[in-house]
Amino acid sequence: MKKATNLAIFITTGFYMAVGMIGYGAFGDEAPTNLLTGFGFFNPYWLIDIANVFIMVHLVGAYQVSVALILCTVYKT
Repeated sequence: MKKATNLAIFITTGFYMAVGMIGYGAFGDEAPTNLLTGFGFFNPYWLIDIANVFIMVHLVGAYQVSVALILCTVYKT
Protein backbone atom coordinates (compact mmCIF):
# COMPACT_ATOMS: atom_id res chain seq x y z
CA MET A 1 0.00 0.00 0.00
CA LYS A 2 2.80 2.40 0.86
CA LYS A 3 4.52 1.69 -2.45
CA ALA A 4 1.31 2.36 -4.38
CA THR A 5 0.66 5.58 -2.47
CA ASN A 6 4.18 6.86 -3.06
CA LEU A 7 3.92 5.99 -6.75
CA ALA A 8 0.57 7.79 -7.04
CA ILE A 9 1.94 10.91 -5.35
CA PHE A 10 5.02 10.84 -7.60
CA ILE A 11 2.92 10.52 -10.76
CA THR A 12 0.47 13.22 -9.66
CA THR A 13 3.28 15.59 -8.74
CA GLY A 14 4.95 15.01 -12.09
CA PHE A 15 1.70 15.63 -13.93
CA TYR A 16 0.97 18.90 -12.10
CA MET A 17 4.56 20.09 -12.54
CA ALA A 18 4.38 19.36 -16.28
CA VAL A 19 1.08 21.23 -16.62
CA GLY A 20 2.51 24.18 -14.69
CA MET A 21 5.66 24.33 -16.80
CA ILE A 22 3.71 24.06 -20.06
CA GLY A 23 1.36 26.82 -18.88
CA TYR A 24 4.26 29.06 -17.91
CA GLY A 25 5.96 28.33 -21.21
CA ALA A 26 2.80 29.26 -23.11
CA PHE A 27 1.80 32.38 -21.18
CA GLY A 28 4.85 33.44 -19.17
CA ASP A 29 4.24 36.24 -16.68
CA GLU A 30 1.18 37.38 -18.63
CA ALA A 31 -0.97 34.49 -17.41
CA PRO A 32 -4.25 35.70 -15.89
CA THR A 33 -4.67 35.34 -12.14
CA ASN A 34 -7.98 33.56 -12.52
CA LEU A 35 -7.86 31.25 -15.52
CA LEU A 36 -11.63 30.87 -15.60
CA THR A 37 -12.24 34.57 -16.25
CA GLY A 38 -8.85 35.66 -17.55
CA PHE A 39 -9.61 34.95 -21.19
CA GLY A 40 -12.77 37.03 -21.39
CA PHE A 41 -15.25 34.34 -20.34
CA PHE A 42 -17.50 36.16 -17.87
CA ASN A 43 -20.99 34.94 -18.77
CA PRO A 44 -22.77 33.02 -17.41
CA TYR A 45 -21.61 33.89 -13.92
CA TRP A 46 -23.29 30.86 -12.35
CA LEU A 47 -21.12 28.54 -14.44
CA ILE A 48 -17.95 30.17 -13.13
CA ASP A 49 -19.27 29.89 -9.57
CA ILE A 50 -20.00 26.19 -10.04
CA ALA A 51 -16.51 25.65 -11.47
CA ASN A 52 -14.98 27.38 -8.44
CA VAL A 53 -17.01 25.15 -6.10
CA PHE A 54 -15.78 22.05 -7.93
CA ILE A 55 -12.19 23.26 -7.60
CA MET A 56 -12.70 23.73 -3.87
CA VAL A 57 -14.21 20.25 -3.50
CA HIS A 58 -11.25 18.80 -5.39
CA LEU A 59 -8.75 20.58 -3.16
CA VAL A 60 -10.49 19.44 0.04
CA GLY A 61 -10.39 15.84 -1.16
CA ALA A 62 -6.75 16.09 -2.20
CA TYR A 63 -5.86 17.60 1.18
CA GLN A 64 -7.48 14.69 3.01
CA VAL A 65 -5.53 12.14 0.97
CA SER A 66 -2.23 13.97 1.53
CA VAL A 67 -2.78 14.39 5.25
CA ALA A 68 -3.83 10.74 5.66
CA LEU A 69 -0.41 9.62 4.40
CA ILE A 70 1.39 11.99 6.78
CA LEU A 71 -0.74 10.98 9.77
CA CYS A 72 -0.21 7.29 9.01
CA THR A 73 3.54 7.85 9.02
CA VAL A 74 3.42 9.86 12.26
CA TYR A 75 1.26 7.35 14.12
CA LYS A 76 3.51 4.42 13.15
CA THR A 77 6.50 5.96 14.93
